[in-house]
Amino acid sequence: MFDATTNGAEAMLRALHEHSSDESMDRIAAFIHPEAEMRLLVSFGQPLRGRAAIVDALEKGREAAIYRARVHRFEWLDEHTLLTFAFARYALEGGGFAEGNVYWLDELHEGVIWRVTVFRSEEEARRAYEDRLEERAR
Repeated sequence: MFDATTNGAEAMLRALHEHSSDESMDRIAAFIHPEAEMRLLVSFGQPLRGRAAIVDALEKGREAAIYRARVHRFEWLDEHTLLTFAFARYALEGGGFAEGNVYWLDELHEGVIWRVTVFRSEEEARRAYEDRLEERAR
């Protein structure tokens, strides 16, 4: 749909979303913009800012140990934004864990992953994308 970087972008996002706490984060860290902002399952949707904070959350703690995801597909929404569809197991704040479909709104900047927000419904993710488009238009 876009250019030759499409497969590279999807591979970076797959590596980020399907990571496990027992693999080296060096490769994944290289895919993350130094000033990235992410709301991930391992942070219970709370914002993480900067590569170091994101990598730390991905590899440490109960949340990282429980986390598992399998990406099913990507949908390019524009030349910098993808909607990622997956099934994940993730820790709950109050203890225990949940499993189910999850959706990430992923944004690329300067050839790497810049912003990521997790949603539990496709509709919420699409609404957030539309809101971002409206903000840019102002």
